[in-house]
Amino acid sequence: MKTSYFGNPAIHNNANAVSIARWPPRWWGSRPRYMSLAPSADLLRRSKSGLPWEEYVKEYRESVLANLDPSQVYADLSDKILLCWETTNEECHRRLVAEWLEKALNIRVPEL
Repeated sequence: MKTSYFGNPAIHNNANAVSIARWPPRWWGSRPRYMSLAPSADLLRRSKSGLPWEEYVKEYRESVLANLDPSQVYADLSDKILLCWETTNEECHRRLVAEWLEKALNIRVPEL
């Protein structure tokens, strides 16, 4: 498993790329999505309206990650590249997912 962003040219034709975004780009079409890891529309709206990152992290962990089994998520996505919009993986939910899996499963989830 790895993480990256939609704008990374290296992933555009990669069959292992999976969107974990609420809304992927239009060009994504019917390619794979894993909506269980997507932040809620409300959380995204509040984030764009200035919700502090620390609050976003707390809510994302409580409302999304706490409801999932890291072993099952990894089983579903172990050979995939998890994608969202942020160019860097700082203040980005894909990094939160990677850290959650790394801690729970003692694995490494690198950024491409």
